[in-house]
Amino acid sequence: MATLSHKTRAHGLLLALALVFPAAPSHAEQASPSDVRRLLEVMDMEHMLSGMMRQVSSSQQALVEEAFGAELTDQDRARMLDLAARAQAKVQERMSWPALEPIMARVYAQVFSKEEIEAMVAFYGSPTGASILRKSPQAMALSMQELQPIMQQLMQDLQAELRGEAGTKDP
Repeated sequence: MATLSHKTRAHGLLLALALVFPAAPSHAEQASPSDVRRLLEVMDMEHMLSGMMRQVSSSQQALVEEAFGAELTDQDRARMLDLAARAQAKVQERMSWPALEPIMARVYAQVFSKEEIEAMVAFYGSPTGASILRKSPQAMALSMQELQPIMQQLMQDLQAELRGEAGTKDP
């Protein structure tokens, strides 16, 4: 039985990789950086991001209370809230719009074609699209509110399971 040369095997491997990971369709024109910037402006991404950050920040005290409840002394509660505030400051610094804008622009340019970007600009620039964008943070906040009891129960269940597991391993 004849063996394949290294060159033949390499060509076969390249062909297989080309079939598994095909190149992006060449007929789709890539969006320019200015196209993507326009979309991010129309979507008011900077404002949406700051709104999300405000929601996260305002819920931190409630999260500390839910996580630890009556178990914390006033001094420990103050320390936990201070820690949460410092963590939030770091998150806001690293998740600021100047830090995220180049990433968002790169991702949108990579994922969407020029035609898709233009369609989103047209839609989100319309009264209906603008209304949907304005309502999206509210829909997200209400969704999170609705999910909160589910997450609380999940946390209680997990804590009980961990306590049970820890209790079975004690001598």
